[in-house]
Amino acid sequence: MRKIVLVLLGFSLLVVLGQSNSPFTSQEQQLLQTAGKEFYAALAEQPKDQALCSQYKNHLPSDRLSGFLQEQQSLIKYPAKLMGDWRKGGAIFNDMAKANCFTCHFGSPVNWGGNVGPSLEKYGRRGQSEAIQRYTYAVVYNSWAYFPCTVMYRFGVQGLLTPEEIADVVAYLLDPTSDFNTKPAATGSK
Repeated sequence: MRKIVLVLLGFSLLVVLGQSNSPFTSQEQQLLQTAGKEFYAALAEQPKDQALCSQYKNHLPSDRLSGFLQEQQSLIKYPAKLMGDWRKGGAIFNDMAKANCFTCHFGSPVNWGGNVGPSLEKYGRRGQSEAIQRYTYAVVYNSWAYFPCTVMYRFGVQGLLTPEEIADVVAYLLDPTSDFNTKPAATGSK
């Protein structure tokens, strides 16, 4: 059965490559045609949402956007309590083997942050309303629900963090007494 799927996928890809409105450049088309069965297997095993992001090179067309966002939002599973223990959240946020958030986001008082994602410095100044808690939780759980095809991990969808661990991270970001909101962000200087 798998061989049939791969053959059909390969045939479909060749049909797409042969069309003048193909999403691939001529150089990409050549690479795709010579990539081999491992590449076709990887394409065949992509989840539907990832395949869509790949097809449109992470820039979904407007006619696909609304449905994509709705589907991504439907994947979010909320815990009973949106804000957990900020101390546990700090440990998760600043752990390279767990969430590694500081690598992309500036604001951690523990680690010098990156600039791939937006700065989260003093994130708790946004307030702690339920709407802000839900939004923050949703972005950590499934960033694609708000930012389609972003490089940010989809911590809940991908099973990297449990809903409770995400609630702890939300508390770390939002609780006005957390180190994240009471201490200065690390800058790398001594």
